[in-house]
Amino acid sequence: MDKVVVSVADGSVADLPTVVAALRDAGMVVEQVLEGLGVVTGSVVPGGGDRLGAVPGVAHVEVDRAVRLPPEV
Repeated sequence: MDKVVVSVADGSVADLPTVVAALRDAGMVVEQVLEGLGVVTGSVVPGGGDRLGAVPGVAHVEVDRAVRLPPEV
């Protein structure tokens, strides 16, 4: 599963529960809803971010990437 951060469009923050329900219907496993920020975090199957981006009220979907530094020599 890919970790994702979904930004909800400013005009849809007032209807956040509906957007969250639609994200779940699109396959997202919702972990956290940050109402004050209009952000929803969770996970989706690899490549599923496109489905989430098509949900009405979604402004942006970002896949959370892990960054690793090489070991010190």
